[in-house]
Amino acid sequence: MTQPLTVMLRRVAAGAHITVLAFSDHAPIFLAMTEVNDVITVPRQTGRLPLLEMTRLVRVLRRHRFEQALVLHDSLQAAILVWSARIPIRRGLGSRSRFGLINRPHAKDQLLKIDLRRPMAERFAHLAFDPSKPLPIRLPNPSLARRKRLDQSVMARLGLVDAKPILALCIGVEGKPSRRWPARRWAALISLAADVWPDLAPVLLGSAMDRSFATEVAALSGRRCLNLCGRHSLTELMAVLSQAEAVVTHDNDPMHLAAAYGRPMVAIFGPTDPRLNPPRSPLAKVEWLHHACSPCDQDQCRFGHGDCLSEISAEQVFDSLRRQLQSISRDIR
Repeated sequence: MTQPLTVMLRRVAAGAHITVLAFSDHAPIFLAMTEVNDVITVPRQTGRLPLLEMTRLVRVLRRHRFEQALVLHDSLQAAILVWSARIPIRRGLGSRSRFGLINRPHAKDQLLKIDLRRPMAERFAHLAFDPSKPLPIRLPNPSLARRKRLDQSVMARLGLVDAKPILALCIGVEGKPSRRWPARRWAALISLAADVWPDLAPVLLGSAMDRSFATEVAALSGRRCLNLCGRHSLTELMAVLSQAEAVVTHDNDPMHLAAAYGRPMVAIFGPTDPRLNPPRSPLAKVEWLHHACSPCDQDQCRFGHGDCLSEISAEQVFDSLRRQLQSISRDIR
């Protein structure tokens, strides 16, 4: 969702040197953005950065002598960091100046509620322009560069080089169980795909917390599946998604990566709103029932039934996936 902002920055300041400050485990995403020149990394940890790490980062940022900073994270510590680094122009989302630390807040108080209803990719991209005016040009869809040599080595390491074309199933919910499509639905989808596309190899992707769920899905399907949950890094996940023939996913981070690689995909939404942060790709199809209780954006279904997801059938998702593949005239046999 950040990549369209880098495109906008390139258009308004073609010669600018763009550096991203990111957590180290997110660095591979920014390294795949052709508009980004450098990435400064911060070790991933919970809570606030310790004083020693903040001091180190301030010194690093001062050495670069940046002319402006775009603060995408709505935190006081992020604002303190760029202020301490003496960066003259400090733009940030929201109406709060954070005690003067952000000297170019990007929304007026009366517009904040409207601003929060906009897709996050648009809110980020708007940081490149005057906040009092609408985006002057149509926002491009995210796009990540494929790194052929790296992808090939990753696929070899995962044992996927000589495998069949990949059907990537991104079953992770990132600690939010209300977003999980039931195991029986995933299993039925795998069976439907295997009957029509026997050469398509299902690969289950997610974190270590999703591994037991993936094992259940594979067992229910009765088909051979490769369960990589908890066994892939972000770099490896990106390689698999970039090479996948097709993708089916929950509303999760891999959904946005698959969209940025332009893969034919179906995204299954339940308690979250696809109008806010959809997969931005012409090859992405969203399945969302929009029940009266949805979107609630809760981590647990407050009614206990999870109908917003469980009532989406495997046949519905499969038909959408088949149409997406047909739309790009791919014949999988």
